[in-house]
Amino acid sequence: MNGEQEFIKKSYRSVALAWFIAMSWCIAFRKPWIALNITFGTALGMALLVTYDRVIRAAFVPGKTRPKRALLKLALVKYPLIGIILYWLVRWDRFHFLAFCGGIILVHFAIVAKLASRKLVRKPRSAEVSLPAAGSLPDGKES
Repeated sequence: MNGEQEFIKKSYRSVALAWFIAMSWCIAFRKPWIALNITFGTALGMALLVTYDRVIRAAFVPGKTRPKRALLKLALVKYPLIGIILYWLVRWDRFHFLAFCGGIILVHFAIVAKLASRKLVRKPRSAEVSLPAAGSLPDGKES
């Protein structure tokens, strides 16, 4: 598995962890409807992210044939389906707009946090630290 695929896999896990933390807070404060709205927003954000990931892998990878019909079907099904889901969700009497948007933003926040941690933790490859052998002093002499 290459670096980008590993990063995407870890990003999905980061989103799941951020969602779990948000759910824990909502349940701790006895706000189950807020937790449900955050879950709906996170599910929509993740569904969009996964479809973008699949489209990019299918359409923009060099050397692969481009499945034009499959991408067209995905676009023709995805956006009306999202519209129908949002229509019914907004009509729901327990819909909380800010919590729903918070769930969508949670996906983006987890990915940005993962990217920031990757940049902060990355060590330069040329400046690897080598430890001295056992029994030797830092100046290279034996003890």
